[in-house]
Amino acid sequence: MNDQPASTAGAWAGGAASVEGFLRWVVADLDRMPALRVHHAEFGNYGSGYASYVDVFVTGRDGSARRSENGWTEVEGLPLALCRLAPVATLLKPGTQSSGPNGAGGRGLPQLSLVTDDAPPGWAEEYRQIRQVLDRHDLDLLDAQLLGLPLEGGLHVETVLGDPPYTVFDAWFHWAD
Repeated sequence: MNDQPASTAGAWAGGAASVEGFLRWVVADLDRMPALRVHHAEFGNYGSGYASYVDVFVTGRDGSARRSENGWTEVEGLPLALCRLAPVATLLKPGTQSSGPNGAGGRGLPQLSLVTDDAPPGWAEEYRQIRQVLDRHDLDLLDAQLLGLPLEGGLHVETVLGDPPYTVFDAWFHWAD
């Protein structure tokens, strides 16, 4: 597969720079949600390679999902992947990100097994707010059933996130180092 936009609508008609600007606008809008704020958004392909998505991590605006101890901070939140190839996104099960001294830290990469189709327990209002922002920007939130469908035989995805046989998830949300 190539990493060319699959859509010619909206920002995708203007190429990669247009899509990047649009996704930055979406992330800024996500950061204005009443109950949530953007803790981190990775636009830099994790420093190497190519990511077909922007990795966004949202957490509670009130700080209650943040814990600090011994120079380390752990934040609980909802990972969201915004596709660079088409106006689609997927929401993942709640997770944590950690950061420590000298830039040390950890976070997970998106995987099909983590895709959530509904509001995770305890996140109903936050899920509703995320949906509203995505709807406002005409981004479709894809579910695990659709993303789990197999790709047609012979299609190959350059990714370190999954193995053949590839799925729709692999096509939209992949990363190669």
